[in-house]
Amino acid sequence: MKNYFSKKLSLAVFMILTLISTSTLYSQRVEFTPYLGYMFAGKMTLYEGDLNIRNNPNYGITIDFEVDRRAGIFVELLYDRLDTHVDFIAYPTNVTTTVFDMSEEYYHVGGLYNTEINEKVSSFGVFTLGATRLHPKDSNYGDDWKFSLTLGGGVKYFVSKTIGIRLQGRLKMPFLFSSGAVWVGPGGTTYTYGGGSALLQADLTAGIIIRTGE
Repeated sequence: MKNYFSKKLSLAVFMILTLISTSTLYSQRVEFTPYLGYMFAGKMTLYEGDLNIRNNPNYGITIDFEVDRRAGIFVELLYDRLDTHVDFIAYPTNVTTTVFDMSEEYYHVGGLYNTEINEKVSSFGVFTLGATRLHPKDSNYGDDWKFSLTLGGGVKYFVSKTIGIRLQGRLKMPFLFSSGAVWVGPGGTTYTYGGGSALLQADLTAGIIIRTGE
């Protein structure tokens, strides 16, 4: 499994370097946007209660490579991270038990469509897909990788030719398992899942755009 994801990571790095080289060769714009935000992380309904992922601040970076300036089309690379806690809320008592601390990471590629309103302001829509890594910070649990997608939009405001602000809202959907069971006892907490579904998440973010190229 580690070798598999090492190969995937190497391929992703190669693709990024290729895109950067191509963009530089043709003097196209590249926009680097580190950002901070707040994520509504969602929950899953199980047989005995709800498995709740706590809402928390998130952060990440997008890298957008201009493909067609006239059409406003970019290729976007995304890294996004949330550090949070997972709670189990039991039926019917609503007693809450913290199952584990967890980080959640998105590794995505997609497309962004940009519409200029004037020289400084533009609106955009963005769609990405890729992998989401669920990483429990507990040695009793292993990482879980899931296919996921995001859909969002927002506005950009440039204070100069190279520096701008990006405000965005986004819907995020890791495809997880929606039914299962949780057991809490003297030996600890265990859980199982069964059946496929999408976990609905969302975030609001603000970032600083650093633009390169002509």
